[in-house]
Amino acid sequence: MAGNTLYGFLLVFFCWIIVKGSPTPGSVIDCPSCALAKFHKDVPSSERDMVEAVKKHILNMLHLRDRPNITQAVPKAALLNAIKKLHVGKVGEDGQVQIKDDISAMNEASDQTSEIITFAESGPSKKVLHFEFSKEGSQLVIVEKAELWLFVKISKNNRTRGKLTIRLHQQQRGQKDRGSEGSKSEQLITEKVIDTKKGVWHTFPISGAVQRLLNHGKSSMAIRISCDQCQEAGATPVLFGKRKKKDDEESATTGIEEEREQSHRPFLMIVARQAEEHPHRRKKRGLECDGKVSNCCKKQFYVSFKDISWSDWIIAPPGYHANYCEGDCPSHIAGTFSSSFSFHSTVINQYRMRGHSPFTSIKSCCVPSKLRAMSMLYYDDGQNIIKKDIPNMIVEECGCS
Repeated sequence: MAGNTLYGFLLVFFCWIIVKGSPTPGSVIDCPSCALAKFHKDVPSSERDMVEAVKKHILNMLHLRDRPNITQAVPKAALLNAIKKLHVGKVGEDGQVQIKDDISAMNEASDQTSEIITFAESGPSKKVLHFEFSKEGSQLVIVEKAELWLFVKISKNNRTRGKLTIRLHQQQRGQKDRGSEGSKSEQLITEKVIDTKKGVWHTFPISGAVQRLLNHGKSSMAIRISCDQCQEAGATPVLFGKRKKKDDEESATTGIEEEREQSHRPFLMIVARQAEEHPHRRKKRGLECDGKVSNCCKKQFYVSFKDISWSDWIIAPPGYHANYCEGDCPSHIAGTFSSSFSFHSTVINQYRMRGHSPFTSIKSCCVPSKLRAMSMLYYDDGQNIIKKDIPNMIVEECGCS
């Protein structure tokens, strides 16, 4: 009861704020949008103002009042050594430091991808590997990479170096295991020529086979391993760990061998990302301002640190993409999910389009709808080298609020 009362109070309070803050009927609230959008690049003074705004923004994000005063340049050898120890970048042939911008890539992909590792289970046949996917793994996904990891053990008596071929056959669901014999219900999905000098792990790419299986809504996979030359070469693909026999319970040697065999258990590694709800609909990207569109779009603006005399304390990157948003947000654009910044914006715009007060006086703004991080390598006042990953630094897409 208390929860419902609180919810009702918040709803009334929210509506009061909107009505109280709304202007008189007939007037429209001007959209402030991004401050940079008020400037015009073709006017020299405006461009200078934009650069100054960018400077203040960078210093603010780095928690600096002023740019560091570099009185003496750090020796290049010391700089390179520091970069090497920090593992933050490399030096190009032109002598320019190239920073590792891993966090930017992470924002684009890592948060939308997942890694699934499935270990092989035994079946009626010793030569067939069975993999069961989790519920998450069997959903509609786009397979970025799928690899079967298989350890091949080489006999100690084999001192000759040779080559052999290992083949992977996918068995159709419902088909009984047939040992080493092939059948029409099997499909060769990959093969690999390996060296028999020593026992090592081998990877077999099977992305296509896994993708087809998931596309058909299946959550299990059976793979038969074949190797015609293995016995002659003294090579044995480790498919399943040995189990203890009752007579070997007290044998320490058997326990060590069992542990080693289990550590070589085959597994399937899948890197996948969630598929779109409507696979035939491409995700609408934000518009790029090209001089031909007047609706909400992203305006490119690049500031070179060398041009503004900041390259003495900012080691990398060489500049900053100070993109901003500008353009109109007409009701027929602002009222759609593809261009709106949020579900809340869409609901408000639907009411506004229908002429319902107080939303008729609210104007949509063109604002950033997607931002990404930026990695920076720079000197502080003490000439210490600092690497900082700054979130929400670069505007990627724009939308209507």
